[in-house]
Amino acid sequence: MQTASPRKETPGCVIITGVPAAGKSTASQLVAERYPRAARIDGDVLSYMVVSGRAGPVSRPGPEADRQARLVARNICALARNFADEGFVPVVDTVVADRAALDFMLAELRPRPVLFVVLAPPLDVCHRRDAERAPQQRVGIDCGPLRRAMLDELGDAGWWLDNSELTPDETADAIVRRLGAPSPEPRGVGA
Repeated sequence: MQTASPRKETPGCVIITGVPAAGKSTASQLVAERYPRAARIDGDVLSYMVVSGRAGPVSRPGPEADRQARLVARNICALARNFADEGFVPVVDTVVADRAALDFMLAELRPRPVLFVVLAPPLDVCHRRDAERAPQQRVGIDCGPLRRAMLDELGDAGWWLDNSELTPDETADAIVRRLGAPSPEPRGVGA
């Protein structure tokens, strides 16, 4: 009896993005839990692996922050490829702020199918959710400029989901339904 290769058994890679407090971490965890073999890849965890010399886009914007963001994206994709090739659905939780970052990730993940999901509740919902977080988890920044940049750069990419009226479980269920069966080509842009 022959079994299918692990990659053919998985529905592909999922990238969940959005501004802070859009619900990325919760949704990505719940999406991963809905598969018998899945891995959640947290971009923040990879970013904070840099112990000395860390330059973040908010704390220290500039060329070094951009270089480190590219390194994080490369590491995210390397992990996602490894998990996908071993039959796990990689569910990525990260901020993809512009088209260049998305194109880079799609190229790194090719030929694996990718579902690119932008959680897009209204900004007031994100600000309320951020204020309700524990103090050490709050972002406390105006996400408006990031949201505008994402709309300008990525407004026609992937699937924009307003999850403001959905529970976390309903959000995860919607993403899993959208992911569906594997497809031969990445579905990142226009999915």
